[in-house]
Amino acid sequence: MISFSRIAAALTIIVLLTLLVVLAIWGTHSIGTQITHGNMVEHKHGIILKVVDNNLTFETDSGQVMEFTCSERCLTQLKHIQRHFYEIAPTDVYYKQENNTFVAVDVD
Repeated sequence: MISFSRIAAALTIIVLLTLLVVLAIWGTHSIGTQITHGNMVEHKHGIILKVVDNNLTFETDSGQVMEFTCSERCLTQLKHIQRHFYEIAPTDVYYKQENNTFVAVDVD
């Protein structure tokens, strides 16, 4: 028969490992945008409604329609952006607000 102390030890190890994994995921999620895109970058999720030149019209999950101007990095992803547009694929836009313009830093 398995003793109570062995069961308690196994449960303690499982709980501690679970907490470590959750903290690692939370930590990575909370600083992930800063690592890849720098400071002061905001994020929206939704679909692309229109792509014209270096501008894109985007509808967020909450229904808000936003206009973005592509940065130089964003322009290198134009084929990927057009694929999202044609497939009506869920899209993440990482952007900075400069003056009264939303500048898309990364679109995925």
